Amino acid sequence: MNIRKLFGLVGLVVIILAAFFLYLNKDLVNTPRTEQDFPNPVLKTGAVAPELEMTDVDGKTHKLSDYRGKVVLINFWATWCPPCIAEMPSLETAYTKLRNQGFEVLAINLDEQPKAVHKLLQEQKLSFKIFLDPQGKAAQAYLVYGLPYTVVLDREGKIQYKGFGGHEWDQGKELEKLKALL
Repeated sequence: MNIRKLFGLVGLVVIILAAFFLYLNKDLVNTPRTEQDFPNPVLKTGAVAPELEMTDVDGKTHKLSDYRGKVVLINFWATWCPPCIAEMPSLETAYTKLRNQGFEVLAINLDEQPKAVHKLLQEQKLSFKIFLDPQGKAAQAYLVYGLPYTVVLDREGKIQYKGFGGHEWDQGKELEKLKALL
């Protein structure tokens, strides 16, 4: 057997083994990550969320404590993050369904120019609040380690859920989590 055929055969075996491994571990690739997967020492479930002071896309300052009495979903995201952008329509739909029951979405954009954020707002027609975090202070306070990163607070401002990765907030168990807090 010549060397070229041997390398081809070895390459084919490696590809087959890699495909088999990915097939067996498909849940590792597609499953949103939760607190058990990536513990966050700053945010403890049941604890009051750290205070944030944020500036919205219109330049107005808000404090997280201003939203006490409402169920709040805090979503850290960026325009260059495909799972973040894919998640936006479901956040909008969930917000539209639940806002009259005391639900707020606070989407915090990390380290980007307002122009990029405004462009996305126009394209996706988002009605929930968008904040800018150009220095990463909010991300630091919440020890954000990847995007999208979401924290859900109950009406008392206590952390009820935190997770990494895109979710479908407008259906299934994610929507039920939100409704249960209302």
